[in-house]
Amino acid sequence: MRTGELTVGAARLHKSWQKLRAHWEQTKLEWRDTVAQDFERRYLNEIEPELKTTLERMRILADVLATAHRDCDQ
Repeated sequence: MRTGELTVGAARLHKSWQKLRAHWEQTKLEWRDTVAQDFERRYLNEIEPELKTTLERMRILADVLATAHRDCDQ
């Protein structure tokens, strides 16, 4: 895997999450019952910390791959 592919994937994942959150905020304007609250709590709020951890680990892996790539080119 190339570093660029990993960073592009991470950027797409982050952008998709932002898009999902924006759509959810619009949805919440109309859908305000306990089912909506439960959905947000059980799914969206639970995904967010895992997503942040995944994105951070992808960044670290991209750094490691970039270093390895540079070392192999020397």
